[in-house]
Parts: sequence; C-alpha cells; structure tokens
Amino acid sequence: MKLRITAISDKGCVRENNEDMVLIGKKLLRDDRLQGSTEPDEKNPIFIVAVADGMGGANKGEVASEMVLEEFRERIYGVSSGLDDSALKDVISSLCQVIHQKILQESMSDPAKWGMGTTLIGLLCYEGRLIVINAGDSRLYRFRNGILKQISHDHSLRELSGNSNIPSNVIVNSFGGGNTFYVEIGPAGNRVLNGDIFLLCSDGVSDMLSDEEIETVLEREGFEDALVEAAKKKGGEDNISYVLVEISEMEA
Repeated sequence: MKLRITAISDKGCVRENNEDMVLIGKKLLRDDRLQGSTEPDEKNPIFIVAVADGMGGANKGEVASEMVLEEFRERIYGVSSGLDDSALKDVISSLCQVIHQKILQESMSDPAKWGMGTTLIGLLCYEGRLIVINAGDSRLYRFRNGILKQISHDHSLRELSGNSNIPSNVIVNSFGGGNTFYVEIGPAGNRVLNGDIFLLCSDGVSDMLSDEEIETVLEREGFEDALVEAAKKKGGEDNISYVLVEISEMEA
C-alpha cells in the first residue's frame, strides 16, 4: 500500500491564532503545508496521520492539540505487532485513556489551562489495515468515484440528540473534556480500494463547506490546495486543517 499525503494547517481568515495541529508520521504541523508519500512495510508497519482541533480560553486550545499529538507520536509506534482487530482496539483505547487523563490533569493543575481540550481524528495504518481513531467532531471522509462519504461520527449534541436545530459545534466528547471520555476505533470502511482518497479535517473545513462543495473541490485538478482556498472563500471563520491521503498499490 502506498499513501500519498497532503497536509495543510492554516489559521483561516478570522482567528488570531491556530489551535489546530496535524500529525504526519512523526512530524507535527501548524501554520504550514507538507506533501509526500510513504509505503508502510514489514520494517515500518505503523504509520499515523491525525488532525487535532484544540479548544479552551487564553490560547490554551493549541496547547491541548499539541500535547495530544505529541503523546500519540511517542506512544503509537510502541504498539506491539501481530495484534488482531479486537486486541488492537483495546490497546489504542487504553492509550487514548492515558492521554486523556494527562490532558485533564494538566488542565486541572494550571488555572491558565482550565477547560482546555481537543478533538482528534486519526487514520492509523497498522500492518496493512487502515484504522479510524475518533474523539470529537473532527471528521474522516472517503472520496471514491466522485462520491464523498463521511466515515466518522460526530460526537456532538446535534448528532446525539438528532436535533438539527442544535449548533453543530456543541460537542459532548473530547480529550480533556471531562470524566465521560470515550474514543471510537474501527476500520476505515469495509474495503479500501486503489484510488480512494481519505480526508481528515477540523470543523474549519466541514462547517464552511457542505459535502457537495467538498466533492466539487476534490474533483478538480490541484484539489490539494483548493480545499483551503474554498473554505477561506466561504468565510474561513475557524482554523482550517486537513490531511488528504490518496491510496494506491493496494494488493488484490
């Protein structure tokens, strides 16, 4: 499997600072752009990309997003080999609970960081399998044959209640967000195909652009940079961060 990756993190048009952060392999990204490719193999069977959207007053959301991704970078590559789906889910879930507690304790021990937290949407390549890691309302989409499909579920009050009148940004789950933290972990769809494009993004993309608008952008040539420009054109009211992962050379 070959992964062609484009990552962009931009503060947008309104916010004074960028509380989002992106993880590509072992590289952290904020207010920057990165493009490249990787081919996980037997020697390097683990690779992760992730987007974290920080929350909290006095610019502490950016502290939370960086802490979570730093912890993932340090811990995920120590996961044992040869795990089946159930065992892998248990290991990642335990890892996430440890990271959540660390964010929560940091928030409680420093009044300046009180209430900080972060969402996380991650796509983990583990021994040829693609696994979704989700807490909050940052999203994972799959773009296949011109059709965009949301793979992740929003951990929002709107989604939980089914009431579309509730603002979409009222979230009920995040790293550092309280004692009722949980994380969703599972496969990135039933089957991954050559040509699939996975989009991980903060709500600075998904709140600015409808699914149909994202589809239109992804159908264009040069869509990698066009997505941030489209979100800005619609107002760019939040930080804009995303990772595009294009899949090729899948084994039959």
